[in-house]
Amino acid sequence: MMEPCVVSSFFSEPKTNKHSTIAEDFLFYIDELNQQLDDFKTPASVQCVYNPTKYARECFETYVKKYCNTKKRIMYFGMNPGPWGMSQTGVPFGEISSVRDWLGINGSVGKPPLEIKSRPVNGFDCKRTEVSGKRFWGLFKNLCGEPNNFFESSFVYNYLPEQWMKNNGCNLTPGDFKVIYMPHPSPRAVNNNNWDDKALHCLKENNLLHFYQGFA
Repeated sequence: MMEPCVVSSFFSEPKTNKHSTIAEDFLFYIDELNQQLDDFKTPASVQCVYNPTKYARECFETYVKKYCNTKKRIMYFGMNPGPWGMSQTGVPFGEISSVRDWLGINGSVGKPPLEIKSRPVNGFDCKRTEVSGKRFWGLFKNLCGEPNNFFESSFVYNYLPEQWMKNNGCNLTPGDFKVIYMPHPSPRAVNNNNWDDKALHCLKENNLLHFYQGFA
């Protein structure tokens, strides 16, 4: 059986500022990421962005300060906030009853700068249920009984704190964006003869070659 290993040094390295806590450091890095995301140009298909770490800050901070206050051995990552979960409560996989009744978090939730009618932010008054959150937290409630038993070893967050949407409110996830695959140049790669020709074909086929021409 594989032993857990450190894939991120965030929870393992000694804090350089003895006056800050792990939770305060975590919030600092989230705010730093948000500043960079403010300057990030999203793809054209993204028409609206919700960031619940901002408008649901009270609940998000409560979650971090309550449960991200010790070193962890296991980190669970979601992709991004779901429309009826974290986008409503500020908590990853934040299905409302799980957040309120099991995690013990409740509070005021504001509004994003631009709100889509089909994806309203109603906070804990939202009547929809996020199935993924109900499943995720429900599993560990059954296994651990109390939240602190889960968070003693583990923490949950998202790779991206933003929910990206189309005009109609449809959630955009990484699978919705085009990814182009170029053959790896390693000689150990299968069927990798004439790599230059294959790479050039990939660039031409996807209208990318012009970015690298005209410099001579």
